[in-house]
Amino acid sequence: MKKRFKTLMVCLTATALLAACGGKSGNSEGESNETKTLDRPFVYVAQQVVGSIDPAKVIDETEIIAAVNLYDPLFYPDVENDKMDPVPHLATEYEVSDDGLVYTIKLRDDVTFHSGNAFTADDVVYTIQRMIAIGEGNSWLWNGVLNPENVKKIDDYTVEFTLNNAYAPFISSMTQLFIVDSKLLQENTKADDYGQGYLESKEAGSGPYTLTKWDRESELDYKSYEDYWKGWEDNQFKDIQMKIITEEATVKTLLASGQADMVHQWLNISAYKEFEGNDKLVVQKDPSAKLQHIPMNMQKAPTDDENVRKAIASAFDYNTANKDILGDSTQAVGPVPIVVTGNNPDATVYQQDLEKAKEYLADSKYAGQDLSVDFMIMGENPEQRQYGQLVSDNLAKIGIKVNIINATWPQITEAATSAEKTPNLTLISDSLKYPHVDSHTYGIYHPSTQGSFRSMSWYDDQETTEVLEAARKEIDNDKQLELYKEAQKLITEKAPSIYVANPTHHIAYANYVEGYKFVGLMGYDIAFYNLNMK
Repeated sequence: MKKRFKTLMVCLTATALLAACGGKSGNSEGESNETKTLDRPFVYVAQQVVGSIDPAKVIDETEIIAAVNLYDPLFYPDVENDKMDPVPHLATEYEVSDDGLVYTIKLRDDVTFHSGNAFTADDVVYTIQRMIAIGEGNSWLWNGVLNPENVKKIDDYTVEFTLNNAYAPFISSMTQLFIVDSKLLQENTKADDYGQGYLESKEAGSGPYTLTKWDRESELDYKSYEDYWKGWEDNQFKDIQMKIITEEATVKTLLASGQADMVHQWLNISAYKEFEGNDKLVVQKDPSAKLQHIPMNMQKAPTDDENVRKAIASAFDYNTANKDILGDSTQAVGPVPIVVTGNNPDATVYQQDLEKAKEYLADSKYAGQDLSVDFMIMGENPEQRQYGQLVSDNLAKIGIKVNIINATWPQITEAATSAEKTPNLTLISDSLKYPHVDSHTYGIYHPSTQGSFRSMSWYDDQETTEVLEAARKEIDNDKQLELYKEAQKLITEKAPSIYVANPTHHIAYANYVEGYKFVGLMGYDIAFYNLNMK
């Protein structure tokens, strides 16, 4: 007997930037227009450069923001009910066989792509096969789980996925499968590249917005797709500018002066405190499903020694990080954010204890040696610079010299591609990638995921690997969670990271903006379709 699930549908200067963003609300006090809107594009300020908008390659926050706004996944976080659990989106319902191997997914029949092509099962089959063939982005979600030939079209609006083994987070993983227009890409494929060249500058989505401009270093512009299957209200934002600005002073100026409408979550905590004093702005705070940590490269001296890593974790000042740098955040309890079902409260947690740190060093294979470590941070970010100083001061107290490497985000992601390039320490904030405990366990610590910024500890432990693989295959939910908790215990005992915080999520926007909902799943918070004018 099958289990059945159904959900009803329901490098510019600050001056130049200010000039470029100019405009005002179309409904100032006293105007009689019935529909409120802006007489310029809605401006959202991001921090990271967008490296790719190809949904087979997107991996970090700004890239997934692009995907969420240009494409539709089969399943979407349950935003309407303030949950991150996946619910059908381009899917309408699904069935799962009793052995957990076969998923039969029904699809909407009223969706078109931006090209005008109709969305069908062919697009789903092509998208997953393309994703696996390219092997980038979040394709690791289906490594060893799904063979491309085992995704089959049953009819125009039904797809069947036959898994190699039961896979606990399968439906959750579908939030990262952004469906592409197969006809359009096949028409624009060169040398079997699956349209990768085409998607270097264009898009092939069915999402609420189309791409009108992309300058990789500074800006993405979006325009509403008028035939979007969910429809449009008059006061939704139809034209969007997503500006990439790394200088915090410029970001603050743009929002405070009314030249931007919403700014990103990565500003120094002091910036949000300033915004709170401005009655034209809203600062929204939510408990996050994010991990801020400092992975330690387990394949590079001296952090290849477990006792050195434990010494570093014991020398770190967690209180200063959470109270002074982050403002009002909670210390992390291992790799899984505490708001995520399946977090293990009994994972090993370190506190600052300098004497204990010195004991660990004395027990290491590097005892008595002059030690130094490289610490890579985003040097343009004030908060990260504070971390650089904090770690330098903390480790100096136990005799370890810290070499600060100031880098850009693209340089960090490049450093993550091999153990040799990865520094001893890197400051990483890792949002939940899909709504399941698997995201921050298997997704960071299984060896198949190595080569991305998520896995810069280069953790490789056979026992942990076996437990994580067993957890993914376990159908019984209670047994599954126990296995994920066991993995967290094994991981934290080896101290692959300084688990700093589950930071409070801050975002700031103009007080005429409504509809923003914190989702917790990376990139999904900035779904412009949800926003409108009050």
